Amino acid sequence: MDKSTVIGVAAGWSFVALAIILGGVGFGPYIDIPSVIIVIGGTTAVTAGQFEAGDLKRFTPALKAAFNTVKVETLPELIEKITFYATEIKKHGVMQIEQKILEEKNPFFKEAFQLLVDGTKPDVLVPMLELKNEHMDIRHSTMISVFGNIGGTAGAMGMIGTLVGLVAMLANLSDPAAVGPAMAVALLTTMYGALLGTLFAGIIESKLAQKHKVEMIANEVVITGTAMIAAEESIGNIKMKLNAILVEIPE
Repeated sequence: MDKSTVIGVAAGWSFVALAIILGGVGFGPYIDIPSVIIVIGGTTAVTAGQFEAGDLKRFTPALKAAFNTVKVETLPELIEKITFYATEIKKHGVMQIEQKILEEKNPFFKEAFQLLVDGTKPDVLVPMLELKNEHMDIRHSTMISVFGNIGGTAGAMGMIGTLVGLVAMLANLSDPAAVGPAMAVALLTTMYGALLGTLFAGIIESKLAQKHKVEMIANEVVITGTAMIAAEESIGNIKMKLNAILVEIPE
């Protein structure tokens, strides 16, 4: 489990709850069904209309990815492993690593080095891996944009709810009993929209973007490493080139 995601979401909602408790009126005044319908229902409807069904089916896996720790090597460890395999191939031939590659957990790394084992040339290997990486980039970027749109839409639906509540309030100024519920809709929809957009969608969007960036960089390291191995570059050149990529990554 990704502790930072869990702590961020839990702490954010907890502080809001604490503020409500300290306010002295309890949770009752902050619960309004029409506001929930406007924000949650409206955001769900708009999101469903903006994206394809296939993208929406990946909502739950993307949510799990944000809350789960991605078990991947650090970039220095990945470079060290590529250098190790390159050394083994130089000394004993490509078949020496076949069994170890089958045991690899990283699917992109495994596929890249299986292509090496199969004797794939650099001019074929690189485009294949880059194409796979590009499609992964598209899939991930789509899911990141889903949560980004949820955040923006939730805020917009909150404003729409505010307008609905204000119109209802102004239309019933002569009836004091109707002003309160209308005012609740006006205020609480804005609150619900801000909470959903900031303390849920915003956190998930940011975490998915960070994890995607790390995975893309790791895949670029794998592509560069396997291409150089396939081209029979020296171990020194391979290690120097991969470490150069590492140096270029901002802290």
